Amino acid sequence: MTYQPYPGLLARMHVILRIFQTAQILDKAAQRVFAPYELTAAQFNVLNLLADQEAGLRASDLAASLIVDPSNVTGLLKRMSRDGLVTDLENTDDRRQRIVALTPKGKKLWAKASRDYEACLKTLGDLLNDKERISTEAVLVRLLEKANELPT
Repeated sequence: MTYQPYPGLLARMHVILRIFQTAQILDKAAQRVFAPYELTAAQFNVLNLLADQEAGLRASDLAASLIVDPSNVTGLLKRMSRDGLVTDLENTDDRRQRIVALTPKGKKLWAKASRDYEACLKTLGDLLNDKERISTEAVLVRLLEKANELPT
Protein backbone atom coordinates (compact mmCIF):
# COMPACT_ATOMS: atom_id res chain seq x y z
CA MET A 1 0.00 0.00 0.00
CA THR A 2 1.50 3.32 -1.06
CA TYR A 3 1.08 6.40 1.03
CA GLN A 4 -0.84 9.22 -0.63
CA PRO A 5 -1.18 12.43 1.37
CA TYR A 6 -4.52 14.22 1.42
CA PRO A 7 -4.99 17.99 1.72
CA GLY A 8 -6.60 19.96 4.57
CA LEU A 9 -9.51 18.55 6.57
CA LEU A 10 -9.47 15.35 4.56
CA ALA A 11 -5.90 14.73 5.73
CA ARG A 12 -6.92 15.08 9.38
CA MET A 13 -9.82 12.67 8.89
CA HIS A 14 -7.66 10.29 6.88
CA VAL A 15 -5.03 9.88 9.60
CA ILE A 16 -7.73 8.90 12.11
CA LEU A 17 -9.21 6.45 9.59
CA ARG A 18 -5.72 4.94 9.13
CA ILE A 19 -5.49 4.47 12.90
CA PHE A 20 -8.88 2.71 12.93
CA GLN A 21 -7.86 0.56 9.96
CA THR A 22 -4.58 -0.39 11.64
CA ALA A 23 -6.35 -1.22 14.90
CA GLN A 24 -8.82 -3.50 13.11
CA ILE A 25 -6.05 -5.33 11.25
CA LEU A 26 -4.04 -5.73 14.46
CA ASP A 27 -7.14 -7.04 16.25
CA LYS A 28 -7.70 -9.66 13.53
CA ALA A 29 -4.03 -10.67 13.69
CA ALA A 30 -4.29 -11.04 17.47
CA GLN A 31 -7.40 -13.19 17.07
CA ARG A 32 -5.47 -15.49 14.72
CA VAL A 33 -2.57 -15.72 17.19
CA PHE A 34 -4.86 -16.51 20.14
CA ALA A 35 -7.23 -18.91 18.32
CA PRO A 36 -5.02 -22.03 18.73
CA TYR A 37 -5.05 -21.38 22.49
CA GLU A 38 -8.84 -20.90 22.52
CA LEU A 39 -8.33 -17.40 23.92
CA THR A 40 -9.98 -14.14 23.04
CA ALA A 41 -7.96 -10.91 22.98
CA ALA A 42 -9.76 -9.85 26.17
CA GLN A 43 -8.81 -13.09 27.92
CA PHE A 44 -5.20 -12.73 26.81
CA ASN A 45 -5.16 -9.16 28.12
CA VAL A 46 -6.33 -10.41 31.54
CA LEU A 47 -3.64 -13.12 31.54
CA ASN A 48 -1.06 -10.55 30.49
CA LEU A 49 -2.01 -8.11 33.25
CA LEU A 50 -1.90 -10.86 35.87
CA ALA A 51 1.26 -12.58 34.59
CA ASP A 52 3.68 -10.71 36.86
CA GLN A 53 1.26 -10.13 39.74
CA GLU A 54 1.88 -12.99 42.18
CA ALA A 55 -0.40 -11.33 44.73
CA GLY A 56 -3.07 -10.88 42.07
CA LEU A 57 -5.04 -7.76 41.18
CA ARG A 58 -8.40 -6.42 42.23
CA ALA A 59 -11.07 -7.04 39.64
CA SER A 60 -11.77 -3.30 39.62
CA ASP A 61 -8.11 -2.60 38.76
CA LEU A 62 -8.33 -5.10 35.91
CA ALA A 63 -11.44 -3.34 34.62
CA ALA A 64 -9.66 0.02 34.72
CA SER A 65 -6.60 -1.35 32.92
CA LEU A 66 -8.73 -3.05 30.29
CA ILE A 67 -10.83 0.11 29.85
CA VAL A 68 -14.09 -1.80 30.11
CA ASP A 69 -17.13 -1.71 32.31
CA PRO A 70 -16.62 -3.72 35.54
CA SER A 71 -19.70 -5.82 34.73
CA ASN A 72 -17.97 -7.03 31.54
CA VAL A 73 -14.92 -8.06 33.57
CA THR A 74 -17.13 -10.02 35.98
CA GLY A 75 -18.41 -12.26 33.17
CA LEU A 76 -14.97 -12.55 31.61
CA LEU A 77 -13.39 -13.60 34.91
CA LYS A 78 -16.22 -16.05 35.58
CA ARG A 79 -15.54 -17.82 32.27
CA MET A 80 -11.77 -17.77 32.86
CA SER A 81 -12.26 -19.17 36.35
CA ARG A 82 -14.50 -21.92 34.96
CA ASP A 83 -11.72 -22.75 32.46
CA GLY A 84 -9.17 -22.95 35.27
CA LEU A 85 -7.12 -19.95 34.13
CA VAL A 86 -7.69 -17.64 37.10
CA THR A 87 -8.58 -18.06 40.74
CA ASP A 88 -9.86 -15.82 43.49
CA LEU A 89 -7.56 -14.97 46.38
CA GLU A 90 -8.72 -13.87 49.80
CA ASN A 91 -8.58 -10.12 50.32
CA THR A 92 -7.79 -9.66 53.99
CA ASP A 93 -8.08 -5.86 53.72
CA ASP A 94 -11.57 -5.76 52.22
CA ARG A 95 -13.60 -8.94 51.79
CA ARG A 96 -15.99 -7.15 49.39
CA GLN A 97 -13.25 -6.73 46.80
CA ARG A 98 -12.33 -9.58 44.52
CA ILE A 99 -8.63 -10.37 44.08
CA VAL A 100 -7.81 -12.44 41.00
CA ALA A 101 -4.59 -14.32 40.21
CA LEU A 102 -3.40 -16.73 37.55
CA THR A 103 -3.55 -20.45 38.17
CA PRO A 104 -0.61 -22.63 37.06
CA LYS A 105 -2.69 -23.50 33.97
CA GLY A 106 -3.23 -19.79 33.28
CA LYS A 107 0.49 -19.05 33.66
CA LYS A 108 1.41 -21.86 31.28
CA LEU A 109 -1.14 -20.75 28.68
CA TRP A 110 -0.03 -17.11 28.97
CA ALA A 111 3.63 -18.10 28.44
CA LYS A 112 2.79 -19.95 25.21
CA ALA A 113 0.36 -17.38 23.81
CA SER A 114 2.54 -14.39 24.73
CA ARG A 115 5.54 -15.93 22.96
CA ASP A 116 3.55 -16.14 19.72
CA TYR A 117 2.01 -12.70 20.20
CA GLU A 118 5.41 -11.11 20.87
CA ALA A 119 6.74 -12.67 17.65
CA CYS A 120 3.81 -11.14 15.77
CA LEU A 121 4.38 -7.73 17.34
CA LYS A 122 8.14 -7.91 16.75
CA THR A 123 7.49 -8.17 13.02
CA LEU A 124 5.69 -4.84 13.18
CA GLY A 125 8.06 -3.26 15.67
CA ASP A 126 11.02 -4.05 13.45
CA LEU A 127 9.54 -1.79 10.75
CA LEU A 128 10.38 1.29 12.83
CA ASN A 129 13.76 2.51 13.96
CA ASP A 130 14.12 3.86 17.51
CA LYS A 131 13.48 7.47 16.49
CA GLU A 132 10.33 6.54 14.53
CA ARG A 133 9.05 4.34 17.36
CA ILE A 134 9.51 7.11 19.94
CA SER A 135 7.87 9.79 17.79
CA THR A 136 4.99 7.49 16.77
CA GLU A 137 4.30 6.59 20.38
CA ALA A 138 4.41 10.26 21.40
CA VAL A 139 1.86 11.15 18.71
CA LEU A 140 -0.40 8.24 19.66
CA VAL A 141 -0.26 9.23 23.35
CA ARG A 142 -1.29 12.79 22.43
CA LEU A 143 -4.17 11.47 20.33
CA LEU A 144 -5.25 9.12 23.10
CA GLU A 145 -5.21 11.89 25.70
CA LYS A 146 -7.27 14.16 23.44
CA ALA A 147 -9.66 11.33 22.55
CA ASN A 148 -10.30 10.78 26.27
CA GLU A 149 -11.51 14.39 26.45
CA LEU A 150 -14.09 13.94 23.69
CA PRO A 151 -17.75 13.93 24.71
CA THR A 152 -19.26 10.49 25.07
